[in-house]
Amino acid sequence: MLSAERARGKQAEHSRRENIRAIVPLMPTATQLNLSMDNKIGTLARLCRDLAHGGVNLLAISAPEAGQEKGVVRLLVPNRELATHVLSGAGYAFAAEDVLFVELTNRPGALAKAVEKLAKAGIDIRYAYATASRRTRTTAAVIAVSEGSLSRALQLLG
Repeated sequence: MLSAERARGKQAEHSRRENIRAIVPLMPTATQLNLSMDNKIGTLARLCRDLAHGGVNLLAISAPEAGQEKGVVRLLVPNRELATHVLSGAGYAFAAEDVLFVELTNRPGALAKAVEKLAKAGIDIRYAYATASRRTRTTAAVIAVSEGSLSRALQLLG
């Protein structure tokens, strides 16, 4: 009887947590790999092919137009160890940094609300990028904050 009550209690707790997650999405951090690359035709295609051949999946990529000879390509990957192994093996130089990887409701103002909290706390946002499909209910956003502000940003948004 006691074990059945514990099972119901655990099930109720799990259900409560799932309901909270639906209202307040989790705020994990992620490691982003930043590569300085030549701004030439085919460079991004070669990088993506090298990652694919190594079995690396991308959660997000940012390759903004730099207008210069070099640009920074930012990769968010689910398996840091595999990605760093593949990139190193293919001869790429890169740096890793921790960023916020935020899941927000896909509606007007969701991102504004999150970044306003950071601004009010005096946390500098170095850059951000996000995407969602029209059919999804959530948006995935990557937010890089100033050095030493990551844990405080997590507390504010988490």
